[in-house]
This record gives sequence, C-alpha cells and structure tokens, in this order.
Amino acid sequence: MNIPVSAKAITQKETTTPHIAFDKVSVKVNQSVLLSDVTLTIDPGTWVGVVGPNGGGKSTLIKALLGIVPHRGTISYTWPGKHKGNIGYVPQLAPFESTLPVTVLDYLRMVLEDRPVWWRHKPNQRILQGMENFDIRDFADKRLGTLSTGERQRVLICGALLQSPDVLLLDEPLAGVDKSGQQRLLEIMKQYHAQGNTIIMVEHHWHIVEQYCQRAALIDGTLVAVDTPQKVLLSLQEHADPLTLSYRQ
Repeated sequence: MNIPVSAKAITQKETTTPHIAFDKVSVKVNQSVLLSDVTLTIDPGTWVGVVGPNGGGKSTLIKALLGIVPHRGTISYTWPGKHKGNIGYVPQLAPFESTLPVTVLDYLRMVLEDRPVWWRHKPNQRILQGMENFDIRDFADKRLGTLSTGERQRVLICGALLQSPDVLLLDEPLAGVDKSGQQRLLEIMKQYHAQGNTIIMVEHHWHIVEQYCQRAALIDGTLVAVDTPQKVLLSLQEHADPLTLSYRQ
C-alpha cells in the first residue's frame, strides 16, 4: 500500500471496514480481573481514542480484540460484503533483540512479501514509497534492535500500513517519538483514516485525542464512559480526582 499523500489517493480505496461490537466482555488472568463487563460498539470508519489510567486495562482491550488474551463475552466483527478484511496492529513499545540480524528493509519485506528475504529481488516500490512517507529510508540497512524508540515506532506503523488494513489497532504508537515525528505519524494516520478506515488507538495525551479522534472510550477496569473526547473529558473534570486527570498532559 502506498500511504496516501493526496486527495486523489484517498478517494480510490473501496471501503471494507467492519462494525465492531463488544458484548459484556471480561478478561481474567490467573486471579486478576483486568477488564469487567465491557459493552461497546465501534462504527465503521471511526477513530477511537482509548484513554484511562495506567493499569486500567487499555492494552488488554486491544489484545482481547485481537484474540491474544482469552475473554468471556462476545467480540464480533461485522464485515460488509462476503469477505473479511485485514487488521493491522502495532503493540506497545515492541522490543527487538539488538543482535537480531534483521534490517529495517528485511522486516518490511517479511511483512509484505511471501519470499525469503535472502532471495535476490528487485526493489519493491510499495516498500520504498512507504519508507519515504515515514522518513525511514536513511536507515533501511540498520538492524531493528539498534533503532531508537521513535525510529522503531515509525518502522512498525509503516509495516502495519503496508498490509492495507481496514482496521488499525495502535497501543501508544507515539510513545518515545519526538514532536516532529509525532506530527508526521499523526498526519499519515489522519490520511489513512480519511479513506474510511477505523483506528483504535491507546493514547495518554488528551490534546491528541481531542484533535484527532471522533470518539473517546475511558477504560478503568471497565468501560467508564464513551462519547466525543470533549464530553468524556468534561465528565472526568466534573467527577474525577486530580490524580485521574494526570494523563491529560
């Protein structure tokens, strides 16, 4: 997928985005209840900011949606048409072993192509364009384990979007990214969303949620509130203690 850089590109993608529903979803690991009785619907093409205190279950919600953790209750995707689409996922600060002999270009080829990376190959224009959009061409030959946090996040999001997902799940994608890098990533995600795709993004910074997200879901062991970011924030300001609001920064 060439990450869209023009209005023309944005209008060319056929929307295949699903309706997503959580029905009384709970997650328990050993004796710890991480999420309890979450009922939530996400309309196709919505950008949702998942907010809440540390340890409140935000990442668990994303993992349950992916099927990574077992859960009670029902999570359903209702896809338009006859075929299921794709789901992209960028985990929270995914580590890479520094000695792993895989470069940035190797990783992106593994994401997109079905041939071994050691085969001789012609340059893949989709990968080259993706690296250009994310400003990562200069370190295409660097090993993944030697990247800074911000560089790694750009590589992972680039890889996720190269798979042309209809739903993009992001767990604190801007963590460790400098201000200019954050702005670049947000603009790319904004254009991706403008194609009619869904983004579900765990994010601590309220100003980002307010500016970019259409809905905010406040998670603190359960679904506390879901509405526009402005209304969820107003509810927090009226009812929460000051410590709960600390992640607005």
